[in-house]
Amino acid sequence: MSGFERVRELVAAISQTGRGERGVSRLALTEADRQAREIVIEEMKSLGMSVTTDACCNLWGRFEGSADQPGVVIGSHLDSVPEGGCYDGVLGVACGLGAARDLLAENPHPRRSLSVVVFTAEESSRFSLATIGSKAATGNLSLMDTLRFKDKQGVTLLDALRDFGGRPERIPRDCLAPASYHSYFELHIEQGPVLDWNGEDVGIVEAIAAPTRFMLEVIGEQAHSGACPMNLRHDAMAAAAEIILAAERAGREESEFGTVATVGVCECYPGAMNVVPGRVVLKVDVRGIVEKSIRRACDEIKARVGSVCAERGVRANFTLYSADKPVAMDGLLARRLENVCKDLQVKYRHMPSGAGHDAMYMATLIPSALIFVPCKDGVSHNPAETVDWRRVRPGYEVLLQAVKDIVR
Repeated sequence: MSGFERVRELVAAISQTGRGERGVSRLALTEADRQAREIVIEEMKSLGMSVTTDACCNLWGRFEGSADQPGVVIGSHLDSVPEGGCYDGVLGVACGLGAARDLLAENPHPRRSLSVVVFTAEESSRFSLATIGSKAATGNLSLMDTLRFKDKQGVTLLDALRDFGGRPERIPRDCLAPASYHSYFELHIEQGPVLDWNGEDVGIVEAIAAPTRFMLEVIGEQAHSGACPMNLRHDAMAAAAEIILAAERAGREESEFGTVATVGVCECYPGAMNVVPGRVVLKVDVRGIVEKSIRRACDEIKARVGSVCAERGVRANFTLYSADKPVAMDGLLARRLENVCKDLQVKYRHMPSGAGHDAMYMATLIPSALIFVPCKDGVSHNPAETVDWRRVRPGYEVLLQAVKDIVR
């Protein structure tokens, strides 16, 4: 069986874990995540890879090279958003395993070692913190972070890691040694429509947009919806509505720089039809590839929060979750990918990534490359997320050839 045929089988199998009536809900460090990892572990072992798990539960499969030279890593993630699709992250892991299968079948004794990694909790859905595993692997996650971030049930990241078999107390020390690695590659669906709509099969990512994420707790005064006159209300929901629109405007004003702003969570308390809301929690995501533009958008949102609070007699508490910086991919690896595309006559384009990926943290330590393949109409983080396998194959072949040229 070819590596690409096996990719399709692996995606189909992994997609059954965490699957429900409304898409895939495979949150990080849950039983569904464990089931998906078991499929990957079995595949790694079948390829003759040694399998290990690090302090942050990142799953590593490694095939040792014949020479004492820095190795190559291919990676992505298996966790999903709630009610997500089948390909986000999973396709990259499967393509890494498929490439390893094809490469080792052709050359059972490569000079450089080849590793495939599954990073823990790339999605922020459970702990309100993204790219947790790659942060830990590159020295960008502290023990305090594992205590500070919790899921909706109040479970800390530290406890979730321990329950999953991790050793969070070792995270600050258990990070990668840059000298041991030549390069990192990640293949991912684009999660946008550019490649699909332009008939191109590969995106060579030049830079990854970074998210700034924060929580706004708007506190008004809870009151009876019938007995409290309109002019005496301090309605937290009405104030939050203005803030949501202000965030949208801030994103639009910076859109020429590729910056976007999203309020993805709005929780109203006490959440009763006959009660004027006294408290609303908003979670805001501002991201882009121009750091100054991100900062301007965030500053504009904060300024508007202040004016809305003053106008409506409410107050707001601000909690910063993360403020990542945009990251450039390695120029030499990008040129290598471009040359492979030309050799294979694959239609490609250079492009930024609006979504964050584990490659953004790997790039802080190791030369890194991110390859995009099209997803239908750019739909992602959605049960309708899908791919045309005929248009995935060129990206797979580019990944395979680029890695083969390095490890041979």
